[in-house]
This record gives sequence, structure tokens and C-alpha cells, in this order.
Amino acid sequence: MIAACSEAGMPAYLERSRSGEGGHVWIFFEQPYPAVKSRKILISLLEKTGGFSIFDKGSSFDRLFPNQDYLSGKGIGNLIALPLNGPLVEVGKNCFIEPETLKPHADQWKFLEGIQRVPAAHLDRIYESLKHSTQPAIDKNQTKQTEGLNITLSNIISLNRSGLDVALIDFLKEELNFANTEFFIKKKSGRSTWGTKRYFNLVEETADEIILPRGFIGKLLRYCKKQNISFKFRDQRNKKSVMPFTYSLTLRKHQEQVIQAARKKEFGVIVAPPGSGKTVMAIKIIAEKQQPALIIVHRKHLLEQWVDRIEAFLGIPRKDIGKIGQGKGKVGKQVTVAMIQSLSKKMATNEAANLSSQFGILIVDECHHLPAKTFHETISKFNSYYQYGLTATPFRKYSDGKLIFTQLGEIIAEVKPQQIDPLKRARVVIRNTGLEVPFNAKVDPFETLSKILVHDTARNKLILNDVAKELHKGNKAVIITERREHIQTLDQFLKQSYETVTLSGEDTEKSRKAKWKLLETGNFQVVITTGQFFGEGTDLQNVSRLFLVYPFSFKGKLIQYIGRVQRSEIKPVIYDYRDSRIDYLNKLFLKRNKYYRHLERQATLFDDPADEPLPIKSIQLNRWIKVPMEQLGFQYGAIAFFYTDSQISRQLEFEIENDYIRPEFEVLKPYFSKVIGSDKVEVEIHAEIENGELVAQMANCPELERINREIIESVKFRFFDEALVRYQGSHLCLASGKKPARPPGLPYCHR
Repeated sequence: MIAACSEAGMPAYLERSRSGEGGHVWIFFEQPYPAVKSRKILISLLEKTGGFSIFDKGSSFDRLFPNQDYLSGKGIGNLIALPLNGPLVEVGKNCFIEPETLKPHADQWKFLEGIQRVPAAHLDRIYESLKHSTQPAIDKNQTKQTEGLNITLSNIISLNRSGLDVALIDFLKEELNFANTEFFIKKKSGRSTWGTKRYFNLVEETADEIILPRGFIGKLLRYCKKQNISFKFRDQRNKKSVMPFTYSLTLRKHQEQVIQAARKKEFGVIVAPPGSGKTVMAIKIIAEKQQPALIIVHRKHLLEQWVDRIEAFLGIPRKDIGKIGQGKGKVGKQVTVAMIQSLSKKMATNEAANLSSQFGILIVDECHHLPAKTFHETISKFNSYYQYGLTATPFRKYSDGKLIFTQLGEIIAEVKPQQIDPLKRARVVIRNTGLEVPFNAKVDPFETLSKILVHDTARNKLILNDVAKELHKGNKAVIITERREHIQTLDQFLKQSYETVTLSGEDTEKSRKAKWKLLETGNFQVVITTGQFFGEGTDLQNVSRLFLVYPFSFKGKLIQYIGRVQRSEIKPVIYDYRDSRIDYLNKLFLKRNKYYRHLERQATLFDDPADEPLPIKSIQLNRWIKVPMEQLGFQYGAIAFFYTDSQISRQLEFEIENDYIRPEFEVLKPYFSKVIGSDKVEVEIHAEIENGELVAQMANCPELERINREIIESVKFRFFDEALVRYQGSHLCLASGKKPARPPGLPYCHR
């Protein structure tokens, strides 16, 4: 930035900030100059150097002073602390430094005597030259379009820069720039964040255009129409010649509803639980659209399953189905199935241009993986006329699921479990484990609790007895845990009497392949594995018993797991182990149980399977409430509050998950209130009480869930800045009884 200013004939000078962590670039004028002009000049230089984009949230650029084009008349505008605060200068802060060495100038007063001021006439020449620039600077104060908006849709969305106004800029920035969870997880766990972006900024810029992901087109067009923004729309998607297909399968009722939605929409995400026949629906969509298709998967066995079904339902010989992956790179005339890893490598070669234009329809299986960099970077290169995503769980644990919808489009159809006909309703059996360990989530490491849990003899005996009982009845079972040592412990006992198969990250590829072959033939009684190996794309038609033996709370996992056993001919039974005597683990269960109860209301939820249902007195709580900020309790990874309702006779504690929150942020509550714009937050609460026992509980608050690392850092800055002002205000008189010497005409700079 300093070099760019110098090239423009505007000498610039660097000051280290009061904190010592940032810097200010100062440019001195010879005469007073209109802020509206000086701001446009500086914004254009910032854009030229790449140090600033109006769409950025994570830029090192913070503010430009003057901060407004014109004064409102209500005050004197935004202020910046002047340099040369005595005590700070002594420690190398709040003073001017050499840009090359970052060392303070030895004599600050002498340095200031030698600064060069920019004449107003020179500034006018620069300002006039901007009017003839081919790259118009986007200014936040530009409230109207300077030209009509042109929207072009291909593999991307292109907008002309000159067609943007401030409202549209703010809309794009809010919708298409959000935190990258990977960065904050790495930072929180002490790992290097080098090379990891702080934010997903999905807005790209060229000299004349703004580029957006194509799945955002629906939201963009609706916004423009709602705001009465005039625009011209050009459709440059790639529609190929008609490709006839023969489809030989009768759809079920819930599948027909999805097909109807796809007939009306050219982009979008289809949400359907496991066992609903997503593959069958996608093949029907391909047949109806009559376009050469590319199907993208992320695992080898998914690729093989797709090839099997394409051969069966479309009648395409196996040899004519294109495959990219497993050492093959053949494109089929009608349908190609590709592994994302192999496809991304192929798109990095000179074949990319040809390959990206060969398909008229794109299907992304298990599209909730799209936030992964390889996925969205590869998919964005294809200019198909149609594109659809398939998933059972469109939401992501860390809220980066927006990447799915911005790339593929919004949800166009959603199948609920109860819509599937015939639906084999899962029966849920809850076991109270009796495990009791002193555990404080604020100070105790979870890994210690985990080790105790997986090695607890009584807990494991309860699990093993339940498994043995089901296997004796002739049922096949899957046990899901999240720790390899737990797999080993359970296998050690079960393999003595039953045919067991274990699946974990320790298996070699050869071993894993052999085990999957064994599972597909049905020559097993119980599978012991982790969610990673059982959740997605697992077709085990003959498993009817599911044992969830390790605690978790994420709804997406639960949907995947339950769906896998609902494919059985036998009514499935799910065993869940509730560690009710450990508050932290019990809260995880209450979140799981909310979904269990959503699936099916049943009286035997807490009973032994053979017992008769007890008469139940049930109280349900579903409402929005306002909670004062001061009543919120900040914990590690959660925000807690208490609520009492006239329906219930006791106080309930609710928690809202937020991985960025820490107990020490309690002092920042007034600043969070300013960011949110209120001293109260709106919270959606859900609770169910049966026979006096709390059986399900959940709380959501969009305002609090919006708090991310960027907001926290901003709030902390305000807090420390104001604390420093208060401290210095009470200590200035003690700092020195002597005023430092200064050249005539230069004022003292005090804060």
C-alpha cells in the first residue's frame, strides 16, 4: 500500500498501533481536501494492491479515515487516536516506524518535520484520472447503480461491477462470506493455521466483473426482483443434444413427489432419509432430462453401487458406463460415474476444458461433503444445464453447510421418514448405564472421560448382554462407537461366541475390501465399527439391530445411522445408552432423544422391550422466549440459561452450542449486546417431560449462533480499547511531570 501511494505521488508513512499488533498508514495533505474525493482515491489504491475488497471480512484492512464522505451534522465523525503517546512511544508503540525494518524512527519530531504533504492540485489530478479508469472502484457510499445490472449464468454467475449498488453489495457480503470452521478448529486446538483461510469468501473479483457460485442464482434473482433492481439475464449453460434413456422401474409415492419437484427446478438439493431410494430417484431424473450425465461420489463402493443400479434400471451395459476412478478415466456416452478425488486430478490437466462441457446434467451424491475444498472447487468447473445434490443431512455440524446451497441450489424436495411407504418404524430402547464419574466440562478434558467410559466393566457388560440377547433371536446387529479401543474390547468378548466383523481406520485397504465382501454375502452376526465406516453409502439389507454405545449429539449422524437399519425386512430396534449420572453426557442424550421422539411417539421408550407401557403424563414445551443477555452463562463451547414455565414445576437449564464461547467472555456481554443490537436475545426452546422426568431438550438462538471468531475478536478489541482509555485517563498525571520537547507548531498528541 505504501509503495502504491508512492507510485501515485502521495508519500505515505507507517505508524505502529497502540496495541503493537497493527499499523496505520498516514498521508498528509497540504490543504484541506473533500473527504468524498480523498476516500475514492484511497479505496481505488486499496483495490489495486489487493489489500481491500468491499466483500472482505477477514482483510487486514480495517478502516479508512475520514470514515464518511459527509458529516451528518449529529457529531464530528469517527475519530482515531493520534500517534506519540509518551509512555507507549517508549516501548516502541504508537510511533512512526521504518516500513522496511519496522523499527521506530530514532527522533520522532525530526521525522515529522521532514514529512512531505500532498498538494490539493495533485489529488485533483488523481481523482480526475479515476473517472476514466476501466475498473470502477466499488464504494460503500454508492447508493445507486451507475449502469444496469447484467447477470450471466454459466458454470458461475457473473455480474458487471458497475451494476452494483450498496444494498446489493451488502446482500452478497452477508450471504457469501462466512467463517471457515477448519481455521478456527485448528487455532483452538493449537495447530498451525498456515495456508488455511479464515473465511469462505465465495465472491471473486476481476477488473470488470463480480463472480459468484452458480447455485446462488435463485436467491440472487429473487432479491433483485424484491428490491426492484432492474437487470438483464443471460443464460449460457450447456444443454446437449437429446440423449434417450429407457427406464424400467415403478416409483413409490414419495419418490414421485421428488420427481415432480425436479421437473419444475433445474438446480437444487434433494433431501431424503437413507432407504428412501435416492439413487433410484436420481436415475429417473437423468432419464427424464435426457442429457448425458455425470454422477459424482466420494467412495469406491458408492461408485460400484451406482454402476450396478444404472445397469439394472437404465439397461446400459456395464462396459458402456463411464468410470473415472479406480485407475480408469473413461467417459460414457450416456452416463459417467466419477470419484471426486480422481475427477479433481483430471480437471487439473489439459483435459479439463473438454471434460467440463460434456455433460448436460450433474448429480452429486452425499452432497453434504461439498464444503470440502476438493468438492466445491471441482464441481464449480462444470457448466451443465441441470444439477442436483442428494443427501440425508443437508446441514453441517459447524454451519458451513451454506456451501452446499450456494454451489448446488436450495432444497427443492424433502422426504420425511413417515412418508416412506412401507415405513419400517424403528423401535428405540434406552438403557441407563449407571456410569458415575465426577466431570466438569469447564475444566476436565473429555478424553479422560472417554477412556473411563469405553473401559467401564459394568457399562460394557450391559451392552454385551443386550447384543447377545438379540443375536440369540437370530437378528444381525451393528455396534457403533467412536474409539478403536472400544471396538477391540467389545470384539474380545463377542468373538468367542459369535461371527464378528470389525471395521476401523486400522484396517488396510485389502483387509477392508475383504470384510465388505463378507458383509455383502451376509456371513456375519455382528459388525463393530465407527460411524465413519457405517454412516454413508452402506447397503446392508439384513441388519435390523443398531447399538449406539458412544455418546454424541449431532442430528445428522443419527439420521444416517437409523436409516441404515430401516432397510431391513425386519422391524429395526435401536439401543441407545444413556449416561444419566454424568450431566455433560446426559445433555448429549437429551438432544438425541429429541430426534427419537420426532421419529415416533412411543410409550415404551424407557421400558424394557418386553414390558407393558406405563400410563404417561406428558408435558411438552415449544416456544420462543426472550432472555436478557445478563442472564446468559458462558461456558466452554456453550451458552446456558435457566427457564421456568407455568406448565412445569421446576427450573430447566438450556444450552445453546457455540464452539467459540469461553467462560472468560462473561465480561464482554455488554459488547455482544451492541453487536446483536439488543440486550435480550430470542431463543427457541423445546422440552418434554414424562412422569416428572426430562426426556428431551433443545435450544436454538440464531443471534447467539451467529457469534463467531470475527465478532469475538472485534468485541475483545472494543473492551480492551475502552479499558486502556479508562486506565490511561486515571494515570496520565502520574506518567511524567515533565512535558517532552517539541518543535514549534506541532501539538502534543494525547489520548
